[in-house]
Amino acid sequence: MRAEKHIGFIKLIRLTLNGMGKIYFVPYLFLFIFMPIASYADYIKSSSVDFCYFSTYVWLQVICPFISIWWTLFGFREYIEGSGREALLVYKRGILPELITVFLFYFLHIVVLLALYNFIVGFNYFGYIFIYFTQSFAFFAFSLSLAFIVRNISIPFIICIIYEIFCMGAKATGLDFINMLSPNIPSEPSGVFFPYVYILAAFIILLPICHLRYNKL
Repeated sequence: MRAEKHIGFIKLIRLTLNGMGKIYFVPYLFLFIFMPIASYADYIKSSSVDFCYFSTYVWLQVICPFISIWWTLFGFREYIEGSGREALLVYKRGILPELITVFLFYFLHIVVLLALYNFIVGFNYFGYIFIYFTQSFAFFAFSLSLAFIVRNISIPFIICIIYEIFCMGAKATGLDFINMLSPNIPSEPSGVFFPYVYILAAFIILLPICHLRYNKL
């Protein structure tokens, strides 16, 4: 019985992701094609390894969190805003375990990307992996939490785009507290964990609460 449950769990994820068609590969394009091109372009522009290392550190914060919403929002669209939700809730209490599994599967790709940077060009970003994880989880959790409430994926997707643009260009004094993008490479371990540990805790609490709302709608 337990084996059948696990098989059904994996089957739902596989069928959902396969149903995305060609747009399934968008995260691969951003992570493994755009990111290396951006790093190389920054190196050509500056001829500085240090500048390239820093710019890649920033690009990872821009690309990795935003793309974390792709598979979960667009892959599970039918279960969020379509008729698939009613059919799903007949035999399941929700899709949160599947969504978290897909997120972890996505973040595994980020780990691979960091390993490639370390192996090929000697850029070691594993010391900042908690930052990348928290930022990615925050985008993932926020987009789904809002999608569960409004039963729509377009609204959270647009808000994530607006917030991403804000994080990249915000210079206004006093707005730093809502900008997750770290403008400087942390020089101490405390800079890696704070304030990101609070952000992670907040979204770990928020996501299940909003998922309960999804079950009751």
